[in-house]
Amino acid sequence: MSSNHHVARSALLVASFFLADKLLALVRDGVISRAFGASAALDAYYAAFELPDGLFTVVAGSAMATTLIPVLSARIAQGDREQVWRMVSAVTNLALLVVAGVSATAAAFAPHVIRAVAPGFDGAQIALAARLMRLALLQTLLFTGSGIMMGVLRAHQHFLLPAAAPLCYTLSRIAGVWFLSPRWGIFGLAWGGLAGAVVYFLVLLPGLIHYRARWRPILRHPDLRTVLALMGPRVLGLTATYLNFVLPTFFGSRLPGGAISAYEYGWRLMQFPETIIGTALGITIFPTLAEQANAADEEGLRRTASWALRLVLTLAIPAAVGLVVLGRPLTVLFFQRGAFDAFVTARVYWALQFFSLGLAAHSALEVVSRLFYARRDMWTPFWAALGGLALNAGLGWLLLPVLAHGGIALANSLGAGLQVIFLLLAARRRLGEIEGRALGITLARAGVASALMGATVVGFQWLTPDAGLIATGAGGLAVGGVTYVAAALLLGSEELRELPGLLING
Repeated sequence: MSSNHHVARSALLVASFFLADKLLALVRDGVISRAFGASAALDAYYAAFELPDGLFTVVAGSAMATTLIPVLSARIAQGDREQVWRMVSAVTNLALLVVAGVSATAAAFAPHVIRAVAPGFDGAQIALAARLMRLALLQTLLFTGSGIMMGVLRAHQHFLLPAAAPLCYTLSRIAGVWFLSPRWGIFGLAWGGLAGAVVYFLVLLPGLIHYRARWRPILRHPDLRTVLALMGPRVLGLTATYLNFVLPTFFGSRLPGGAISAYEYGWRLMQFPETIIGTALGITIFPTLAEQANAADEEGLRRTASWALRLVLTLAIPAAVGLVVLGRPLTVLFFQRGAFDAFVTARVYWALQFFSLGLAAHSALEVVSRLFYARRDMWTPFWAALGGLALNAGLGWLLLPVLAHGGIALANSLGAGLQVIFLLLAARRRLGEIEGRALGITLARAGVASALMGATVVGFQWLTPDAGLIATGAGGLAVGGVTYVAAALLLGSEELRELPGLLING
């Protein structure tokens, strides 16, 4: 259990910073909602980031970092520091060259790119989004280097600075809206993000200095071919994931103005618990899984992955129920002011309800996918992502006339669920056993306890109809949290019982 102690405490550290970042993100989204509401200008802003975000995700932020960590962990274990930094230099230099070339081309053809991702936009929105996209591409170039450096630090089991850096980025975006947007409009938000990308990189520098990083102007290294070979299927998989993020803009541009923004607000609210639970645990468990895979410790892989999945289910299922029963008052509390009125709240909550159905799946996907990446199997997650994309696109298109942007959210949730099921079945076939009975018991316990929690919160709302937003939101969270923990412990939840010991006695 020593590795679980280490992972749990690291996950708590990362989750704490993610929580701080998500709280800041609520402030950011509140500031944005007050300034722009759910408007055509904000739709253009989100559309402008589709290609830059995809470029970062596919080439650097996840592809390089995810494929780099297993190979880099093996090199670190050998103790050859010179080769470690020569390898990192070669990977970074190649990624920067690729991203710079694609960014220059995309900037030249920006209006055509926007027409492709948002075919329902009019000429003014296309022109605005194209200008915003050129700024976003500069930001992507900075994040390319930062994304790889974050992967390098995590491979060294250093999680503090990579978890702290996003806080600075979020603060810069808030500052952009407060200080720049009154004069520059939506461009104030864009310039704030660009400044934040610079600070983001600077925050990581002390960690690189601590590990005596050395940059070399090289493009060759013996391990680079291995990284690129692993990266091939990973790039394909992330391309499928990226297209999942383009679909809301592609479909939403055909809906009345503000639909894309309402979808994005709902997505960000769902991401609040998903990041704290699934992403934090997935990030911190990955180096441990990579070490176990490199040592051919399949029993350790099974135990570690099963423990992480059970913990995810224990925490994500009640969070999903909480979003359903408290989503509307929380949306009002966080966002409803200025240009964000009651009509926008209703549109956001409509999407949030469907996103809630996929919260546990998105959280579990962060863990189960890394089980395959640790074993240097990039193809299985690719096929899962491709299946999820097909379901997402097909259902999204079919449900669009009926559920509007809510249909896009529902399709997204079901696509994530399909990926998790596919990967769990594949893991069982590859590893022989993934403690399926224990996972099923945890799922049942969490489901029953969450249902009791949801009923209690609804009862609390019924008994306090005249309470203010703070009382309804905060009180509901408190009542629901206490009810869930008590019910889960009475039902014999091993995960909740063991968690304090893992965090304190590690």
